Amino acid sequence: MRKITTGVFKMNTTLGSKTSFAGLAALILTSSLLLNGCGQAGASNQAESKEEVAVRIPVATQTVERSAITSSFRTTATLEAREETDVISKANGIVEAIFAEEGEWVEAGQLLAKLRDDEYRIQLAQAEAELNSIKQELKRVKDMAERDMISADAYDKLKFQADLLQARYDMAKLNLAETEIRAPIAGFIANRYAKTGNMISQYQPQKLFHIVALDELQGNVYLPERELQFVRAGQMAELKVSALGERTVMAQVARISPVVDTESGTFKVVLSVPNPEMALKAGMFAHVKLHYATHDDAITVPRYAVQSLDGKHSVFTVDSEGVAHKVDVTLGFEDETHVEIVNGVTAGEQLVISGQANLKDAALVEVIESEQQS
Repeated sequence: MRKITTGVFKMNTTLGSKTSFAGLAALILTSSLLLNGCGQAGASNQAESKEEVAVRIPVATQTVERSAITSSFRTTATLEAREETDVISKANGIVEAIFAEEGEWVEAGQLLAKLRDDEYRIQLAQAEAELNSIKQELKRVKDMAERDMISADAYDKLKFQADLLQARYDMAKLNLAETEIRAPIAGFIANRYAKTGNMISQYQPQKLFHIVALDELQGNVYLPERELQFVRAGQMAELKVSALGERTVMAQVARISPVVDTESGTFKVVLSVPNPEMALKAGMFAHVKLHYATHDDAITVPRYAVQSLDGKHSVFTVDSEGVAHKVDVTLGFEDETHVEIVNGVTAGEQLVISGQANLKDAALVEVIESEQQS
């Protein structure tokens, strides 16, 4: 009995030792897990805090407003005189006097030069004498015809000769008048080719003067075929000429060619350019901005606020919670600095104008600068 008891005691002691060891191990394991859990929770909270701070991306915004925007097309043109002409002589003769010089303004009909006219005066005097003679003879024959002293046929022949001499007299008078070279239009003398003593031939392409009318110029612009649907007579255009600095000159579409050039794929548009101060000159080079139409109450945003990819356009807006939202938009008119938003954005929203390259939809942002649309 004692051995058995002793054996049981040893067995219990052994089992008790093992149980104590297992409990201690379990306690250590539990403590370790609790400590690790607390450490991980603290680390997680710190990571989330750091992540939240990192996501707050700095951006600049602008309040979306309504304003006018104009659709335009930029091109260039060389200004031309609306009216210009070369002055030639309708009579033969030697240039006797010059009465106008380059740069002078002349009125239509003003005397520019004079040819020697001695021969023409003699021809006129001869034609006048012959005409007076036949008129006297015609008067005498007429009296005789009324008294039936001569035949009607004789009277008619004499009257025909009188008409012929009258025409010869009128021609001689006209030839004499043509020795005075006069301006056919009002304008400036752009070039004077005639010199005193030059022999001038009648109706020859020998220019005496070149006159340009500068009170109204014209500019010819050539637009791509795709622009034909937008251009209308009466539309306005802005012209800038280097000689005038920053000054802008307004022009108007006067005529539109009804055909498209097959080689260049362009069509011609003629601009009427008023020039009351004569500040513009024919031959000047001008930068043209042709205005097609204006939307007076449009949603407009800066061009750089719009992101484009594969023909699609988007912007970022910021709500009151500081969350950025990517919005797909449809564009309308465009100018140098702004674009029209047809749909997608409304007036009053906060639009991201700087920093949007780093944004994604629903990103947290920090607005560091907010401004009104200029």
